[in-house]
Amino acid sequence: MSPTRPILSRSCSTVVLAISLVGCGSSALPKADAPSVEQRMADLERRVEKLEARPAVEPPFRSKAEIESQIKALEAERASLLTHYLPQHPEIRDIDRQLAILNSQLQRLE
Repeated sequence: MSPTRPILSRSCSTVVLAISLVGCGSSALPKADAPSVEQRMADLERRVEKLEARPAVEPPFRSKAEIESQIKALEAERASLLTHYLPQHPEIRDIDRQLAILNSQLQRLE
């Protein structure tokens, strides 16, 4: 008997066992009972009530002077970074994003 014969018969038996196990398994997943429309509506109403019960959150208010001083500080930091990095560097792009946000906040105040 050649040394490859036991390996071949072992792999064939493994394949046969795998196929038989797959054949015995159920292909249909058990279905969970879907909630009725009334249950879904009641759940949505409870969620809305929870949201309405939350306290109102006021956005932080910064004065025009605070925003302008932060813009100047970011522009100085950006200029310093540009001496070492290209404009595509992640730190510079992050500062550009912050500057865009601050400038839009400044426009809303005016």
